[in-house]
Amino acid sequence: MIRIALFCTSLWLCAGAASAQEIRVRSGEHGSFTRLALDIPDGLGWQTEYVAPRRIELRFDGRGYRFDSSDVFARINTERLSGLDPLPGGAGLALEFGCDCVAEAFLAEPGMLVLDIRPGEPPQMADASGPMPEEKRPLSGIRVGPQPGIGPSPARNPLLPVFVPQRATEPELALPERIEAADRMDPAALGRTLAEQLATAASDGLLSPSRNGLPQRLAATDAPTADAARDDANDHGMPVPELAGAHSQIEAAILGREPADMQTRVRIGGTGCVADGALDIASWGTDETFDKTIPELRRRLYGEFDTLDPEILTDLVRAHVYIGFGAEARALLELLPDRRDPVLYALAGIVDGGTDRAGVFAGQTGCEGAAALWALAGAPELPEEAEVDDRSVRRAFEALPATLRPVLGPTLATRLAEAGHSEAARNLLSRLARSGGASDAEMRFSQAQIDRLEGAVQEAHSVLEDLSHGAGAHAPDAVAATIALASENGAPVNARMTDLSAAYSTELRATEKGPELWLAHLRALAANDRFEDAFEAFRNGDDMPEEHRRAAASELLTALSAQGADTGFLQEAVPRRAEYATLVQADVALTVARRLLGLGLADEAMAWASLPVLDRESRERRLLLSEIHLARSDPQQAEIALIGLQGDDALALRAQARAMMGDYSYAQTAFGALGEDGAARSAAWLAGDWAALGEGEDALAAAAELLGSALPDDVGPQPSLAVVEALATSGAETRDTLRALLEQTRLAEE
Repeated sequence: MIRIALFCTSLWLCAGAASAQEIRVRSGEHGSFTRLALDIPDGLGWQTEYVAPRRIELRFDGRGYRFDSSDVFARINTERLSGLDPLPGGAGLALEFGCDCVAEAFLAEPGMLVLDIRPGEPPQMADASGPMPEEKRPLSGIRVGPQPGIGPSPARNPLLPVFVPQRATEPELALPERIEAADRMDPAALGRTLAEQLATAASDGLLSPSRNGLPQRLAATDAPTADAARDDANDHGMPVPELAGAHSQIEAAILGREPADMQTRVRIGGTGCVADGALDIASWGTDETFDKTIPELRRRLYGEFDTLDPEILTDLVRAHVYIGFGAEARALLELLPDRRDPVLYALAGIVDGGTDRAGVFAGQTGCEGAAALWALAGAPELPEEAEVDDRSVRRAFEALPATLRPVLGPTLATRLAEAGHSEAARNLLSRLARSGGASDAEMRFSQAQIDRLEGAVQEAHSVLEDLSHGAGAHAPDAVAATIALASENGAPVNARMTDLSAAYSTELRATEKGPELWLAHLRALAANDRFEDAFEAFRNGDDMPEEHRRAAASELLTALSAQGADTGFLQEAVPRRAEYATLVQADVALTVARRLLGLGLADEAMAWASLPVLDRESRERRLLLSEIHLARSDPQQAEIALIGLQGDDALALRAQARAMMGDYSYAQTAFGALGEDGAARSAAWLAGDWAALGEGEDALAAAAELLGSALPDDVGPQPSLAVVEALATSGAETRDTLRALLEQTRLAEE
């Protein structure tokens, strides 16, 4: 029994050692400081603690890690870092300093933990004779992960007081379970939760942006840290983290907001549906609103001593919304910015053809009431799988004043079709046509948009092209929609439409329609294979919004990769890779990398496949990396990239890697499982599996049969004519077989 127990224990220890994760430690000298770089898994929590004046401990969440630090002191001296030892149980590393130094730890990128060691005054220690016990360690350790902070973890710090409520309510009774759930929460999920809660508080007016600049210490240390990280990344062939300037961008975004402006509030979701009582617009006016009501309210707006009457102001704003004068309504609301009604402000923007930038109606398309209509009309774009109560939208539309139906009807119909309610969209358009509110051009444009969404391409294209040649208000929109439709279906764009897009994109560049028309012009140029002009126009679009520049870069590079000439493709993909690194989508980066690999540029393909927009663990990227490593004659790395992947595509790449490494038996089996008989027979030939080559009529089968044949054992001093004839026949067959083999394996002439 003892021997069995020892054997089981040894198996458990071996399994634990085999499953231990290795963390590679690299080093480099950077003038005034020494740097250590550790390749850690994404999301791994870590903390640093001073346990002596010249000793710190770097601890990770969990235990059992193995550290590869064999090359650390080959690149640095021991002036600053004199010792590096693993902690017991593989919990982290202990760093010994050779001077009075301090260490700064930070994440240069999600998978790279950096420690910079530079001369400095270490923190005062209570006892410098050796490592301090856990309960007496100073409050200087930096902790990240599910419970970020400074100092020991709250779960193991007995010095912190514990609050015990006198009377526990139902939510308080569930507090321990919530804390335990938060401890198990993924750091990324915790960050999203906090962001959503902060955004909701800001939306409700509980928080306002701070106008204080970022700390001077951060601004002063940001640039050197970025330069050092860039130098270290260049030393080790790693991607360069873009750190410099991040603080200035954040500060600029904050300072560009006005705390009292509801349009700058951030909203994620909503706190409920806006009540129908606040949206009863039909009761805000009559047929005499423009001629009598508004002049009368203006006369009474200011009372004695020129005092503004808030109630009269509200009635006047509602009257302007009733007749569709949104800009005038917003101007009136600016008279009392501190008491401005956010619902009225949002309605004023929507009836004027704008969007609900304040997010007052965000997430309310599924409400059973008028809020569904205003949420649908004011949404900049519908979220995926958004719930829309089309019945509530149609009921609210019927209750609108006649002055607002032609303004909102086409937009509502298009949004309903985008949400998958095509029948409701057509029903709304028919109601609008019966009321005689909208013009014929507006109705046709909305109908064409619905046809486009339903896949009726020819009908939509015919109507849109006809509208684009007119002089109506929808002509620019029709041009953009026509080109977008052609781009979606891979159809060319005629010269006249291309010229119209160029004219509109220049004429309306500074308007709200400018970005869409600019993007439409780029699409037209790309559809006609005028890539040089398209990319020149793209580089001249620095004034365009970032989202449109991202869409343009991704669409142009996708089209160029699919149908562009090799020369033009290489001119954009190779020298300008850094310009597109933060603009293109992940699938576009992979598309460009595949085109480069097809042209034999494996190193350039690897550079595109390593852009930060790509998920390092995505299946598509790992398969492409394997192909790149095979092209670079590195089968070991090719197979490493495939670890954990299943499927025929991964098996085919794995078989090629094994064949390159000389494991022809595995390659033969893998190719046979994939049904690639030719590759399987070639691998069997190289593996010497003659039995597997016996079946067939090709040269390999003939060679296998020839190898299995044998000469007569004893021909004697005077062989018979039969034996001589057999030998001659065998020799001729051997020559023919060898010729066939040479012909089959002949190298292609370059």
